[in-house]
Amino acid sequence: MMKSRKVRIVYLLLFFLCVSCTFFVVFKNHDINLILNNIYKTDFKFIFIGILCMFAFISGEGINIRRVLKTTGHDVSFISSFKYACVGFFFSSITPSSTGGDPAQLYFMAKDGLSISHSALALLVELSSFQAVLCVLSLTGLIINFDILMNSVSSMKYFMFLGMIINILYLTFLIMMIFSKVSVTKIINLVYKILKKIHYKKSDLFYDKCLKQIDEYHECSVYLKNHKLILFKIFLTTLVQMILYYSVPYFVFKSLGLQGENFFTFVFLQASLSMAVSYMPMPGTVGASEGAFMLMFKSLFPTSILGSAMLISRGLSFYLFVIVTGLFILLNIIYDKLCKKNKSNGV
Repeated sequence: MMKSRKVRIVYLLLFFLCVSCTFFVVFKNHDINLILNNIYKTDFKFIFIGILCMFAFISGEGINIRRVLKTTGHDVSFISSFKYACVGFFFSSITPSSTGGDPAQLYFMAKDGLSISHSALALLVELSSFQAVLCVLSLTGLIINFDILMNSVSSMKYFMFLGMIINILYLTFLIMMIFSKVSVTKIINLVYKILKKIHYKKSDLFYDKCLKQIDEYHECSVYLKNHKLILFKIFLTTLVQMILYYSVPYFVFKSLGLQGENFFTFVFLQASLSMAVSYMPMPGTVGASEGAFMLMFKSLFPTSILGSAMLISRGLSFYLFVIVTGLFILLNIIYDKLCKKNKSNGV
């Protein structure tokens, strides 16, 4: 428990360090008074729409988790499923490469008395849908905005293509894990033999964990075959989720009084941006996302307000909701403790 607490503190410190460095670089290269003046002049109506899009994005994940859990016999409330989505967003945001999201969600689900296997299944289905939609939107974005991307992103295009390759390979591996148990077992056996030859100390532990994981993914395969309509609904919900999430820069564009650009131009550009930075090891891809925004959107925003647009967009789609989800989790923990205290006191 103490070790886990120390790890969380280290992640938070790393997160704040990345944020501090990012803001230092932004304000060093841009006039802070101009940025603040641009932010002050924004049309709050469009900012509010952006906030609603983010709430819908997080709620969508909660709805998908609830759908799967309901079919496995766990009729959780919307508030509970929303809490699991908030936990995923918050812990993914403060841990390198978003590694803390799923374990934290499993912990909170187990604390609520949900089966670990069913919880893992719900998260796996949600992850698979997320990866599939991310690949579809970013590939579509690359095709539609090819000229903009090639002319605007400079060397960033190599990171974008690398991110695309990594995510497509990851999605392919997920599909293989779910639907081709034999093929994946052969790959795991080959990796295990290589680890043994190089005398890797934890090769047996790695092998056992992989076999256990394969069994969980096979359970997911059976589930998907028996719940095709649920899977279709989850995919559609994820698609709407992601479009709303990626539309935040568009509403920032409108809030700054700008006209003349298409809604889906922003959606697909943001999808390409997410693909480019998704594998970056920084917590919440802090720094990389800000830098990529400045490159990818420089042809859509005037230079004088590009820095302001980036800060508002990231503020709405990331920083604000790290705070909102963190507070929601904290209030939920306090509420649970008060309920337990009242029960123990016979209230």
